[in-house]
Amino acid sequence: MVPLGMLGKGEVGEIINLRFGQHDAGAGFGRGHHYAHGRENGKRLAEMGFSVGQTIEVIENSPGMPLLVQVHDGRVAIGRGVAMRIMVRRVAS
Repeated sequence: MVPLGMLGKGEVGEIINLRFGQHDAGAGFGRGHHYAHGRENGKRLAEMGFSVGQTIEVIENSPGMPLLVQVHDGRVAIGRGVAMRIMVRRVAS
């Protein structure tokens, strides 16, 4: 399992976990502004077709730039910070 942001151009991954609106066990964080903001990111991604079990292909992954990914029948650009919170399992393409 790796963050989506670690996949290279042309690699395919299956979404295993979307780490938004929750904190890792034992992290000791409260549920303030960042918690609500994370939930909103997760909701927005779900509306764009990102869900556990969905396969996605990395179209472009250049340093310092948003990732361009193929999800369902469309292409979506997502920020690197968001991509690092989407955990995927590499799938043979």
